[in-house]
Amino acid sequence: MPTIIDSNTGLTTGAVNLMAGALQQLDMTATIAASAITVTLNRCALSFHHTVQTAGTPVVIAMPTALTLVIASTDSFGAVTADGVRRLVILAYDNAGTIELAASSLAGGVNLDEVGVITTAATATTLTAIKAAAVRTGVAYKVVGFVDATFTTAVGWGSLVVVQPIGGQALAAMSSLGYGQTWQNLTASRALGTTYYNTTGKPIMVATRNSASSGALAQLTVNGVLLANNGQSIGTSTLASACWIVPPGASYVAGLGTLVAWSELR
Repeated sequence: MPTIIDSNTGLTTGAVNLMAGALQQLDMTATIAASAITVTLNRCALSFHHTVQTAGTPVVIAMPTALTLVIASTDSFGAVTADGVRRLVILAYDNAGTIELAASSLAGGVNLDEVGVITTAATATTLTAIKAAAVRTGVAYKVVGFVDATFTTAVGWGSLVVVQPIGGQALAAMSSLGYGQTWQNLTASRALGTTYYNTTGKPIMVATRNSASSGALAQLTVNGVLLANNGQSIGTSTLASACWIVPPGASYVAGLGTLVAWSELR
C-alpha cells in the first residue's frame, strides 16, 4: 500500500486514494503582474515516487489549500529577447510531506521524467535552474503543467500565451517530434549565418542545402555546439546538405556557402 500523508485535510485514507487515482486534469491557473508570473495550483492530491530509486512504493499527499509560485521578472531562465515565447514546466515536489511548487525551462534540457530527484534554487537566471520559493535538495517531484509566456531582457515576463495543467495527453506523446507538425519550406524567410530559436514548444527538424563555387561546407550549430561540417565537390562546385533536430527553446544557425533550400518539420 502507498504511504498516505493527509496534511490535515480531514480526508480519510480512502478518499485520498480516490482523489489521486481518479484525477484526470489538475486545476492550475497563472497570471502576470509587474512583469512577474504567479502560478496557482488548486487543492488536489498528488502521488510522488520514493526518493530511493529502488523503492517503488509511492507517497500520496493531499493539499489542504491552493499553492502559489511567483516567477519574478528577474527569473529569466537564461532567456534573451530574441527567444520570444518561453515554455516553463511547472513542478510540484514533496518537501518532507508538504507539497511545494517549482518551475523549469523546457529549453534547459533538465530531465523531467519523474524518475530522479531535483534540487531547487531561489532564483533562476540560467537554463538549467529550477525555480522555487526556497532551496530544496534531492526532492521527489511531479510535472503538473506548463506555462508559455513572452520574456523581454531587462523587463521581464510580458504576456501569457498558454496555461496548460497536466492531464489527458498534455506533455505526453503529443508533445514529441512529428505530432501535429508538417514540413514547411522556409527558404524565403531564412538566411545563412542568422541565429534562430525554436519557440514551438516541441522538437523540430531542420534540413538545409547549400552551394558554392568551391570549398564551402554546410556548418550546423545548435545552442552553440557545432554539429557538422558537410560538403561534396562536384566538378568546380560544392554542394552540401544536412538535417538535424533542434530541441525546444534551443538556438540554431546554418552557415557558409549560398542557401539553396531550407525546410523545417514544425
